[in-house]
Amino acid sequence: MMAKSSSTRHRERKKSSPSTYFKESKFDNSSKTLNADLSPTLGKTSQNLRNQWLWRCFIFTLLLLTGIISLYFDNNYKFFPHTWSSIMAGLSGTPKRDAEVPCSVMDNSTVDHRSNLTLAEFIRCYDAKRPVVITDILKNWKAMNWTKSFLVRNYGDKRVSMKATEGPLNKAQGFAVPLKNFAEHVHEGQPELWTYLEDELFIEMNPELREDLGQPVYLREDFFQLLPKEIRPWNAMLLWGTAHSRSSLHIDPYNWTGTNAVLRGKKMWKLFPPGQDHLLYVRKNQRCGFPLDCLKYNSPIDAFNPDYKQYPKFRRAQAISFTQQAGDLLIIPTGWFHQAYNPLETMAISSQVMNSQNYKLVLEEIYKAGEIDARKLPRNFENLSAQKQVEAVVKIIPKDVIEKGRRVTEDILDQLKWKGKTKQRNK
Repeated sequence: MMAKSSSTRHRERKKSSPSTYFKESKFDNSSKTLNADLSPTLGKTSQNLRNQWLWRCFIFTLLLLTGIISLYFDNNYKFFPHTWSSIMAGLSGTPKRDAEVPCSVMDNSTVDHRSNLTLAEFIRCYDAKRPVVITDILKNWKAMNWTKSFLVRNYGDKRVSMKATEGPLNKAQGFAVPLKNFAEHVHEGQPELWTYLEDELFIEMNPELREDLGQPVYLREDFFQLLPKEIRPWNAMLLWGTAHSRSSLHIDPYNWTGTNAVLRGKKMWKLFPPGQDHLLYVRKNQRCGFPLDCLKYNSPIDAFNPDYKQYPKFRRAQAISFTQQAGDLLIIPTGWFHQAYNPLETMAISSQVMNSQNYKLVLEEIYKAGEIDARKLPRNFENLSAQKQVEAVVKIIPKDVIEKGRRVTEDILDQLKWKGKTKQRNK
């Protein structure tokens, strides 16, 4: 038989047990004896290490497969609603679709139009972050049935606050007229000859109309309701404009989260993401004139008919443009300049909230007005919950500020000549 080659011997040496390596080593006799004694132990150790390595590989493979399967099922949620991640979310008591699905917002050039939007997703993806149009929330509002004849028949003699212009937007002037007089010409709007009813107290002074407005779940948390009535911002502003009427370009008072519910007609919008104030020529040192004073951030620019010669920086401003239809609710987050344009006769209701997502920004605006001294807040203020922080601010409002707020409201009502209680309305 031929002698084995060196390469064959080398492969056989690799197959031998660990004790073989020790036996072939050039140690002295005592080392050989010690190594021989350790051989069984080392063999067991090697086997344990091999088992641990195999077990880790198994665990890694299992986790990898679980992740792949979960991702696949998540991307096909409507076919596989009970994925691993949804089961885990269910065990934690949080619905999967509200807790873990990433925000499916569109690009920054448009505003999402959503239906079946859960409160959890609204808070996570939109509240105080991005504007959103909700398309299925107003259909059950009784106010969707308001008509010109209904309002004139029941409230025609009530005076309302409106503005009118003959020429550019910055020439608009304010008036107080009986509602029936405004309604008589509401169909006559022209590009530079239009009127716009913007009344913050009309619904306030006719509370039966408020009953026709729903309370969307997205707006139920409202810390403004913690303020004394004398200085609480009026909620539910009636907006009724002729064709071509429009608002100013502005940020809402107190930098609150604003809403706009279109009942009839439609609105065209231009919304400007935050960080562009320097391009909008914002007027300085303006006051809102509310019972609790605040700063006002208005631009002289008509974004729907800009004068680039007078405002050249405005060319660089980036706006999101879209149309809101009747039955849509628009929610505008804090910090967004916006302007609305009514291409045809349009009726809407605007409102606002201060909630756990925006309250710090709202309080900051209240402090800026100088009527409330934040230095009087308790030392543990930052450790309090959102609602408790607002309650702490309410406690330090001076009595003279509350009294001044009452006088402001009375003065406005006197200008509008509201008298007595509203008679029972006719359907």
